[in-house]
Amino acid sequence: MTEYVSSALFVYTDDTKHLIKQLQNNSSGTHITSVAFDALMQAPQTQLEGVDHVVVAGPLDVIKEILRLALKCHFSMGILPTEKQKDLIRVYDLPQKPSAAVELALRQDGQAIDLILCNGKIMLFKASIGRIPFLDNPAKASWIRVLLNTFKKFVKFRLYSFKFITAGKKEIDTVASGCMILQHSRGSFASRLISHDHSFMDGMASLVISAPISIIEYIKLLRQALRSSKRYKKLPNSIGYIKSPKVDIEPEIRLDVIIDDQQTTQTPLHCETISKAVRINVGKSLQEESRNATDARERIDINNLPTEKELLKARNQKRIPFFSYASEERFRDLFPALREDARLNSIYLVLMVLSTGLATVGLYLNSASVIIGAMLLAPLMAPIVSLSMGILRGNVKLFKNSIGKIIIGVIIALLSSALITSLFPHKPITDEMLARLNPTLLDLAVAIISGIAAAYSKSFKEIIQSLAGVAIAVALVPPLAVAGIGIGRWDIQFFYQAFLLFSTNLVGIIISSTFTFRVLGYSAAVRRKASLVIVFIFLVLISIPLYLSYSRIVEDRIFEQSWRQERFLVNEKYLIIIKASIIWRGDKRIILMDILAREPLTREDLNVFKKKIQANFSKKLIIRLKTFYIP
Repeated sequence: MTEYVSSALFVYTDDTKHLIKQLQNNSSGTHITSVAFDALMQAPQTQLEGVDHVVVAGPLDVIKEILRLALKCHFSMGILPTEKQKDLIRVYDLPQKPSAAVELALRQDGQAIDLILCNGKIMLFKASIGRIPFLDNPAKASWIRVLLNTFKKFVKFRLYSFKFITAGKKEIDTVASGCMILQHSRGSFASRLISHDHSFMDGMASLVISAPISIIEYIKLLRQALRSSKRYKKLPNSIGYIKSPKVDIEPEIRLDVIIDDQQTTQTPLHCETISKAVRINVGKSLQEESRNATDARERIDINNLPTEKELLKARNQKRIPFFSYASEERFRDLFPALREDARLNSIYLVLMVLSTGLATVGLYLNSASVIIGAMLLAPLMAPIVSLSMGILRGNVKLFKNSIGKIIIGVIIALLSSALITSLFPHKPITDEMLARLNPTLLDLAVAIISGIAAAYSKSFKEIIQSLAGVAIAVALVPPLAVAGIGIGRWDIQFFYQAFLLFSTNLVGIIISSTFTFRVLGYSAAVRRKASLVIVFIFLVLISIPLYLSYSRIVEDRIFEQSWRQERFLVNEKYLIIIKASIIWRGDKRIILMDILAREPLTREDLNVFKKKIQANFSKKLIIRLKTFYIP
């Protein structure tokens, strides 16, 4: 059976004076005495003499003052929230309906709850320091509101050095954009991160620390929070958690402390919890929480905070970077694997010989399946990916080992292919060879996409098998084999065109995989830009011949379109060009034409036709004709 207090003092303000009549007409039989807040504060000891229960309605500042008096005078409290006090209603599980709120406020079964003081000021819900976009949004806020509020606060978003000292004298030095103090496990996005054992009655304050090492990292956290309405089983990256009766917070500069959405003090901040300080009539969920509350112990979870030395060096940046950076300790599994991939060994040498030999034979056989087998066997992708990481992190040893391994592999491939070519008595030029003699910017695009896929696959164990598909897509060994064939044929132009394609693939993979690793957060906090500049220059230089090659292809296509369906009169015989195409063999341009005629053509007729075609070009052409006759 519900019991109610026999008498209560109602403290009101000008905005809540209208509640006096409703409170006096309560159905519980409680005798109500009313007093204005200003009048009460003039002589609080006199007004509160003999009072065991106080009901308050008014702004948060008024409620806090009554709480301070309750702490001193030991009376219980009921709260009548206004319609605009959504946080108060949600946190204390108060009814929104006035009659239900009055009924709860006059009950006798108030719960003893903790009070948290921030530099001596009472905190009802939360206190924030620095910038913590999205964490301070209400837990049930719409995603549009969360996004708008978050990006609005990205202005001057940066990391500061922080020192946290707990009641157990544990000192934590880290960097953070800000933090939030919570008294409860409800009400905001930050509250989702708190374990279920946290409550109003455990004598603890909870501190959620935000330390995003990049804008990308913070966006990931935002996406994770918006996607899930449930509590986190473990803390996300860039989030730390301290649970302690007392916490001292000392940032490197003085920062405002926003208590219950009002700027009330500044750092350094001393946060102290007074266990079971006051008795307040709260809703059913908090009553249930009090029955399940257990004695809590100090808890510190800072595994996801950037405590590494190299990250601390980055604290002086005016703003956090767009992309993440990391130490080797954050990626213990990946970096040793990359270092191993950069080391030269006999297995690598044998595979290079075998893959190049297989590719060379496949090229002479004009067999795509054999060439694909050579692509799968080729081991070049691993040291290229390691080279990309060496460039990104400025790791000289990894860079040297990787590029040395690549150079030796290239030399072995060229020599193997040249040797096989020299052994062939007949050295035909097949379509598979010709397909690798005219690299363009489109080939660079393929290499860039493949490099992204290679770095991404290397970063995640569950998709490492995708590297085989990447190897097939980018085709590193076949152009090397064609270049070696050019050496074996003593054809410099043949070698140049094929090696240009290989260089295109190589540079494209390096650039894109370096960028991908950067996006995934593998770069060091202190970056060396020299190696990136060198690769960029190399990319620009290799783009020049590629652009020229691409321009040549465009011109060829225009030529093919313009000559199609052209009509000629040769020795009083009509000829129609039904198809025209151009292929390049080194620097020589070969014109292939299919022509249509009604009468048989003699050799003289064909020679005259070739002269007419040649007259349109300044350079000598090789013209090959294929004749079709109309019956």
